Amino acid sequence: MATVVKLNLRSSCNSEDPAAPDGIRHVPAFTEEVDLDDLTPKARAFAEAIHACPGHQPLDIRLRTGRLKGDSPNFAIRFGDDPVKAAEPEEVVVRNWSPLRADSPMSAVEWLEREIRTVPLDAYPVGPAGGAPVPSMEAGAADRYLTRDTILEYMREAGHPMDVSAWDTLRGTGHLPEPDRYVCGRPQWKPDTIDAFLNRPVELWPISQVAEYLGYSGDSATGSARKQLHRWGLTPASRAPGRGGESLYAADQITAAQTHRPGKGRRNAQRSDGRFTSADGQATK
Repeated sequence: MATVVKLNLRSSCNSEDPAAPDGIRHVPAFTEEVDLDDLTPKARAFAEAIHACPGHQPLDIRLRTGRLKGDSPNFAIRFGDDPVKAAEPEEVVVRNWSPLRADSPMSAVEWLEREIRTVPLDAYPVGPAGGAPVPSMEAGAADRYLTRDTILEYMREAGHPMDVSAWDTLRGTGHLPEPDRYVCGRPQWKPDTIDAFLNRPVELWPISQVAEYLGYSGDSATGSARKQLHRWGLTPASRAPGRGGESLYAADQITAAQTHRPGKGRRNAQRSDGRFTSADGQATK
């Protein structure tokens, strides 16, 4: 198959143009060339599948889900007791890809890379609906990198949910793992990298200890601490046992967020004498 393919990804649109007589310029759809060697394996398989569609448009694309047909709860209704069918890979047809306007500054490569990372981690392109598998199908199946949004879904499924604002808070602190690669300037991570992060040793602090570390005191200390944690997007990792058990937070996330808090520097960090430095620079208990 040729390295360069022609794709019709862009839809016609009306765009604001002060130079146009009525301030609106019609931008027609157009065909563009994409070098498959510029794409990651999964995006390459996606581009090959689009190229094989009628009119080289992103219409009905077959994806393998990473599951077997026999895993479907409706398998027996559709196929009865058929062990051969049960062992076949499950496939779905996806047609609702995000539109790419003709006036969009996004390149075709960027669009392909973005769209294919919206599918589940184990899913990968096979080809057009009713068509033969594309040459890069197997390579695409092995390309299991995660973007930020798919990581958050991956973490939820693993029982370690993280809010998007917490991810963004911690991303620049050095707390989160470094990306395994960049695609179109955007970071991606391997599942093993995220698994290692999720399985790291974690010390848990009750909200009262979090409040003390952050320098809050008095009757409103825990409430003030919760407000700050909410601003960071940090949520409890678990809860202490018993009816009055406090919410427990990952200590390394608290310290990372506080250490890199704008204007705070290393204030509120624990001192060598076991005390803490409050926001005004004074030592606390």
